[in-house]
Amino acid sequence: MQMKLDFLFGRLGPARPDADGPDADRPETANPLAGRQRGTSTFGFRRPSRGRPLALPPPTFDTSVRNMSPRQLADWAHEKYLLGQLSWQDYLVAGFHVELHPDYNATIGALTGEVATPDRPRDMVREWEERLAFFSRHNTPDDPLVRRVSKILSLLCGQDPAGRGR
Repeated sequence: MQMKLDFLFGRLGPARPDADGPDADRPETANPLAGRQRGTSTFGFRRPSRGRPLALPPPTFDTSVRNMSPRQLADWAHEKYLLGQLSWQDYLVAGFHVELHPDYNATIGALTGEVATPDRPRDMVREWEERLAFFSRHNTPDDPLVRRVSKILSLLCGQDPAGRGR
């Protein structure tokens, strides 16, 4: 038993022009694919043109790092991880801000007396500079955490439209 699956692969009619198949003697109007636009698939989707890559354009991040919320920082870190600019360990440091934890108000917030505001914009470059200064004071310069925070800060400064780099 032989099944014709040419309709799945976008062929209109017999596989060879000179072949005699069950569709050879049928009129064009009887063909369910007759009348469709050239370059579209069976389901009406446009086929990609040859030579063009099947990929999304690189993401653009339009939020200023000087006015970014912790939630936006998590999105930024995720994009940097997907682009390969952050390793998994770097992403774990940058992408999971403490105020995004669901128990923040019951733990850290209870100790400090502040509630979590993960959607309030703030200067993330300044926050990461303070974090780097803290880790540099309390760790050796070759500590992996110091290197990770320094890398995250350099990526943030590279995003800074003011061009303030380290």
